Amino acid sequence: MPKTEAIFGGILALIVLGVALFAVMDTSFTGGRDPGSAPAPTTTSSRNLTPTLTASSGQDLICECYDAAFALSGKVDVLSPEYRTGFQQCRARGGVDAGDAWTAGWNARLSGRPYEASCRAYKRRG
Repeated sequence: MPKTEAIFGGILALIVLGVALFAVMDTSFTGGRDPGSAPAPTTTSSRNLTPTLTASSGQDLICECYDAAFALSGKVDVLSPEYRTGFQQCRARGGVDAGDAWTAGWNARLSGRPYEASCRAYKRRG
């Protein structure tokens, strides 16, 4: 005659196994989402967010890099192609100063410091 503890232990093991199987099946086929829910948002967008720089050099280019990065930050990730392209454009056309302005513009929005959210404030610090 089986012991009572063995019976309840077996039932508990079956319940745990059932819950584990349910969790594995649910996440492997739907990615952890409800099958009827909308698809997960992606980081890529159909619109072109890559900044277009029109200034050729000098302070206009520095402000344009700062403003473009400020406008782009919060919309894409720092590892996105739009960020990388904008930074590379600024760095190639304006050197280190324009690249620094791009980074400062990006960081100004992400840091939540509205008093630093202009090129004029950025140039005053430098």
